[in-house]
Amino acid sequence: MTSHKNLLGTCLEGRYQLEALLGQGGMSHVYLAEDLKLKGKKWAVKECFSMEEDRTNFLEEAEMLAQLQHPQLPQLVDYFMTEAGQGFLVMDYIQGPTLQDLFEEKGRVLPVSQIVHIAFQLCHLFHYLHSFQPRPIIFRDLKPSNVMLNEHGQVRLIDFGVARHFHHEKQSDTVQMGTLGFAAPEQFLGVQTDARSDLFTLGAMLYYLFSGGQFAYLTQKPLELLCPDLPEVITSTVGLLLQEQPHNRCQSAMEVKMRLRTYSPNTTILTPNPAKNDVADQTAIPEKLIIIGSLFAGVGSTFAAISLSRLLHTLRIPNALVEHPVIEPDLYMLLYGDTQAPKGYQFSHSLVKDQQAPTSTEWTDGYSTWVPIHPDGLADTWQSADSFKLLHTIKKPIVIWDVSTHWEEASVQELCHSADEIIVVLDGSPGKCNRPRSRFLLEKFETYQKRGKRVHFVANGNLPRKVSQEWVESLPIAPLCTIPDLPRDEVRHQVWKGQFIQDQPEIVDELNRALAPLLTHIVPPAILHKEKAVNPSKSWFSKFKKHG
Repeated sequence: MTSHKNLLGTCLEGRYQLEALLGQGGMSHVYLAEDLKLKGKKWAVKECFSMEEDRTNFLEEAEMLAQLQHPQLPQLVDYFMTEAGQGFLVMDYIQGPTLQDLFEEKGRVLPVSQIVHIAFQLCHLFHYLHSFQPRPIIFRDLKPSNVMLNEHGQVRLIDFGVARHFHHEKQSDTVQMGTLGFAAPEQFLGVQTDARSDLFTLGAMLYYLFSGGQFAYLTQKPLELLCPDLPEVITSTVGLLLQEQPHNRCQSAMEVKMRLRTYSPNTTILTPNPAKNDVADQTAIPEKLIIIGSLFAGVGSTFAAISLSRLLHTLRIPNALVEHPVIEPDLYMLLYGDTQAPKGYQFSHSLVKDQQAPTSTEWTDGYSTWVPIHPDGLADTWQSADSFKLLHTIKKPIVIWDVSTHWEEASVQELCHSADEIIVVLDGSPGKCNRPRSRFLLEKFETYQKRGKRVHFVANGNLPRKVSQEWVESLPIAPLCTIPDLPRDEVRHQVWKGQFIQDQPEIVDELNRALAPLLTHIVPPAILHKEKAVNPSKSWFSKFKKHG
């Protein structure tokens, strides 16, 4: 191995003049270099030690970095190997202190809001890496010295020396590496690391930052004991991230972000209803992702989702109802999309998959925004990352996401891990609730609850008192509320008339009373109890009659 002192002043490839040592570790040294071809340009040049068996690792890292296109990740501009077998990566030079430098400078005390802001950015970066195609990238070495901050407080990850592509077919990593104190247990156990390994390192780093520089593996104490003044959502999230078994941790970077968001939620101020020119309440509505589906087929999750959307409409709360792209299409037909979809409307699949697609026209009805899938269904695959891309395009504070019965689908499970509320619709059919699949799903919902997720059971339709009591006792959780029995003939009649039965004033009142326990989990009390609901306007659905 060549000493770094001998390389200072060296000119590599006749172009890169090494001026100073920026950092060093067990696997590499990083130098500041001046570009003699592009006068005044500075680069960070990473020297990978001269070991013939590491040649493959070096080329893998170079090819991986070359594929990354993210403003907060290092941009590789060149790489080469010398005749002596030394490899060099030339990357953009990031000015600014590392997080470790800042932490030490501030006496190992950083504001909670600043640490959470850093965590948010790291979640976005991990989401980008973990959803990278064709294979996810696992960073594996998150620590304060590998995080840099620019003058605007923007986070940038550096040093991909131990990052690896995730291979589903492999049982273990080729090399087990990481930094003691931050690395996940599986990095030293000969098993393959995955996205949850990066999440462990995030938890370990947050523990370190919040506790003034202590390591969780040494203290063996929950963060709340060391820092009793920290908000519960922070200590519980860190506790989940540091679970020894990967399946007990948060399962995705977006789940971590959604959990921490409740500490410092992004809020949206309500805007006036353009159709009525009225003035909306200016109370801020916290962002919420609500997943709603049925325990078994035919229960009516779409009806329940529409009911919830229209109740929020009467409260003047902007919301969006999303039909999950993998389920059987239904919403577009209910909305008579062929005649009622706005000009320029783009289906969700096109918005996510076609990077050149123009911005879609919103399909709105008062305060409700509809996001149906194409009536022919999904012709392509749908990944978890696609769901979050779609979620990012929806600028509404409350998003209701209808997953029908597809609870086991991977992208749905990812959404559930990130959801603020999970609503399970079921009816009083004891036999259906006792089916093997139903029991399996009920156990899954219990695991979500144990992880701190709010799961609400909503019954669709009343039952006689005696039968109802027996049915409720057979469930792990009693239904939070019951959607009242609405005559099916009347529901169909209203649809054929081109109207939502949920927009009928007497039905709105009945639904408001029945679903009040659920609304208290979604709507701030200031609005729910003080805001006068707008009079339901005549649905644009009624225009359907004019079209024949």
